[in-house]
Amino acid sequence: MGRAHYQMCENINICWSPDGQTIAVGNKDDVVTFIDAKTHRSRAEEQFKFEVNEISWNNDNDMFFLTNGNGCINILSYPDLKPIQSINAHPSNCICIKFDPTGKYFATGSADALVSLWDVEELVCVRCFSSHDGKMLASASEDHFIDIAEVETGEKLWEVQCDSPTFTVAWHPKRPLLAYACDDKEGKYDSNREAGTVKLFGLPNDS
Repeated sequence: MGRAHYQMCENINICWSPDGQTIAVGNKDDVVTFIDAKTHRSRAEEQFKFEVNEISWNNDNDMFFLTNGNGCINILSYPDLKPIQSINAHPSNCICIKFDPTGKYFATGSADALVSLWDVEELVCVRCFSSHDGKMLASASEDHFIDIAEVETGEKLWEVQCDSPTFTVAWHPKRPLLAYACDDKEGKYDSNREAGTVKLFGLPNDS
């Protein structure tokens, strides 16, 4: 299988379109390139005038979302990439975005240590606090714990204690099993190598 390389500037974010036909990759110059997954050729390239942090399609594949350094969510139509809306989501740098599997909500995380939950259809914030079935939201930060809350009510279900900051979490696609990467460097590996650890948390009564 052939390889396509797009490395004029360091790439910092990447995502697949829900239909699997396109890969979007963004670099440190705030350029997002849309690559045809079959031909490996660029379909489009957009230069943005703001700091682009994370990128994602909605589940219907007809809108493209970007989080930026001004605390905003920028929404473009897809595939024509025309601006639809810019939402002031957070008072500080809006870092990440994730759509739930049902397509009903998306969540954003910010440098202000807040997670906000948004209704996809209305584009309004439902509440401030990623789940394998869209029922739970896991959020992590520099605080030494991961908060797991119920999406519909915002009620805290669990608090996973960590020994160090955790900056990325991911749900198993089919089970209530959470993977998270820590910056604790427990010293089990080469001490000269900068390496954190990856841990798993299985929810109670998980069979």
